[in-house]
Amino acid sequence: MASVRLTLTLVVAFHVTFPSSGWPAVTAAETEKINVAPNPSFENDLTGIETNVCVFGGWFPLGVVTEDGSSEIRIVEDLTRTGKRSLRVTPNSDTVEGTRYYSQYNGGEEVRKNVTRPGVRGARTLALRLDQDILSCDASAWVKKAPDQKVAVKAVWHTRQNRIPFIKMGEQAITEPTENKGGWYRYSLHAMRPHMARQVQITVETDGATPFHIDDVEIYFNRAPHADILVDQLGYETQSKAKGILLQSSVPLRRSPTSFSLVNLENQEKVFSGKWKELGYYRQWDLHHWEGDFSAFKTSGRYVVETAVDGDSCYSPPFEIADDLIVSKTSELAYRFFYYQRCGVAVPGFHAACHLDDARTEDGTHTDLAGGWHDAGDYNKYNGYTPESVYALVLAYDRRPDFFDQFDRDGNGRADILDEAAWGAAFLTKCLNPETLELVNAISSGYGYWGKPEDETDDRPGTGDERPIRPGQGNASACTAGFALLGRYVPEYLPLAKRLCQKYGGDMSTMLALYTATGEAAYREAAEERANKLLEHAGNSTAGFRELAEFARAFPDDSRVRAIRSVARRRLEEIELLCANRFGITRRRDDDGKLIFFRHYRDVNNWYVGESRELLDTAYEGVLLDALGFAEGRAIAENQVHWMLGRNPYGVSTMEGVGSIFVPQYHHRYNALPGNPRGAVPGAVLNGITRAWPDHDRPWLDMHPEPNADYQPNEPWLPHNNRWLFLVSIW
Repeated sequence: MASVRLTLTLVVAFHVTFPSSGWPAVTAAETEKINVAPNPSFENDLTGIETNVCVFGGWFPLGVVTEDGSSEIRIVEDLTRTGKRSLRVTPNSDTVEGTRYYSQYNGGEEVRKNVTRPGVRGARTLALRLDQDILSCDASAWVKKAPDQKVAVKAVWHTRQNRIPFIKMGEQAITEPTENKGGWYRYSLHAMRPHMARQVQITVETDGATPFHIDDVEIYFNRAPHADILVDQLGYETQSKAKGILLQSSVPLRRSPTSFSLVNLENQEKVFSGKWKELGYYRQWDLHHWEGDFSAFKTSGRYVVETAVDGDSCYSPPFEIADDLIVSKTSELAYRFFYYQRCGVAVPGFHAACHLDDARTEDGTHTDLAGGWHDAGDYNKYNGYTPESVYALVLAYDRRPDFFDQFDRDGNGRADILDEAAWGAAFLTKCLNPETLELVNAISSGYGYWGKPEDETDDRPGTGDERPIRPGQGNASACTAGFALLGRYVPEYLPLAKRLCQKYGGDMSTMLALYTATGEAAYREAAEERANKLLEHAGNSTAGFRELAEFARAFPDDSRVRAIRSVARRRLEEIELLCANRFGITRRRDDDGKLIFFRHYRDVNNWYVGESRELLDTAYEGVLLDALGFAEGRAIAENQVHWMLGRNPYGVSTMEGVGSIFVPQYHHRYNALPGNPRGAVPGAVLNGITRAWPDHDRPWLDMHPEPNADYQPNEPWLPHNNRWLFLVSIW
């Protein structure tokens, strides 16, 4: 029977759930599930990775590790079941002094040294993140042990609650082996997921002091049966040739779906019918997909997609078909995000004036660095992307004043988006040394504070709680393009842009911004020189495509455009290869040259974030390709946006306020503000879907309803909104 699933955002996601009596029989496809155990046969000796804690080959010790090896886990070659390596566990039931490793925030690991506690009793996996539809876990491990030695294999479930990141909520164990071959004992466990568990660890433990070995671990997750129609929840532009949709199922369907219909929500009439194309089972993600397309339908309106899944009706979230959707429905939110991120001033509905005492210099004195924007989900201010933000805001206005001039909330006669650019520029000016033109790197108090921004400091200089300036220098040259273009509308910034260019030079965007602002031939000549150099090196590379395309866009009659189109043709071929997948999104090359969806990180403590920047950069290049005469680029661009606005494995829009279904929690300190329990910021673009575990190219978005969500996918960050503004500026 059909049902609806409610997220905690109080928005409805329509899907089909199979009754327990009607679950599909096990098929061959289900037996092909991927083993998600980290380093399952311990053949990858990861101990050489120079990161925080990855010194045990992908597993971690239970208990205190000693330096003399009397209490440890270690990858060895002295005894194996298959392959060349296994994991040796050297238990020690005494109280010992050493190092304890424990799971903490965002699925990461932390270390406490010189801890006096019981020694190692076993080994565990990292905390494996759980999608909301995971029902159960099947795990097994082969253990070489003494015949009378007691060993237990456990599934230990954890959750997050009241900002406590890692709370044990239960465990299931098996203590009797299911198989015995050559002195190796296999322990097999089927464990049901407790309600609200968000992570699970598989552990292999003993209660004695006899060493044992672990090899050939298997871990499989089982999903609750459901099917969802994935669409761009904003919608599809009328003339688009990329009106693609996907049907996604967590299990094989009894009957493969054949057709779908487009239903007009105004009158409930079916206005278009199309056929599903089966794409098959994608093992890495443990999901089944079918694709459909209604690009031939061009009538404006509000619609849902309807299809039958094993006899039950299934509906997509609603969406529009209309002209100019992206610009008209996302642009204001995209730049208003910056207003809500303002620091040093009251933001009505969010917070009072905050951090008015920024900042404390290295010698302990105070310098006025109030203002700017909170960089992400924390309250720190970094000048890595702030200069780019100023440029993105003013570039969007400069290219589309016809659109942005309609927004002037303060009635000052200047578009709000220009006011926002000027706000950021004023802060950057404070951060620039007026003589040396060196730029302050960052103002940061770290990540420990979680509350209202106005309560972090007392806003009075000289009282000792001022936030410090982080050592090092920012990239001052990154300010030039934004200052130059802003100088067209706020003239005081133009002389500063020229000084910065004289000292640091600049890339194509800098020279084009200065030429646009001044009309001086010297800057066009510099842009031409830059184009010549990029074309000289374009024989074996398309790395300069974006700069060259910007040049061609600025000077369409230039003689170099023909050569630039040759580079564009090769770049199109590259991007088409990267995007040749069922979702049509860009991928990247892994270390072995294989194409992967999500950035590969080797250690759970590595800093990594989602894919929004890469998707939007590809979308921007797609529109540039279209402008150069390669119409295929438009579909490429649209597919990146479709993923971000709902046509992704989670059926969630990653831009707050655009669409109908959003993450239940953001990684943002604004969830400490009264009335904003989700930490939502209108227009915020998430870091984006990333991979769940280091060695599996499998998507992860934190859909757990409790704060604080994982930062890797669920935190907003300035560069994503920068790139959204770049995109709408040429859409």
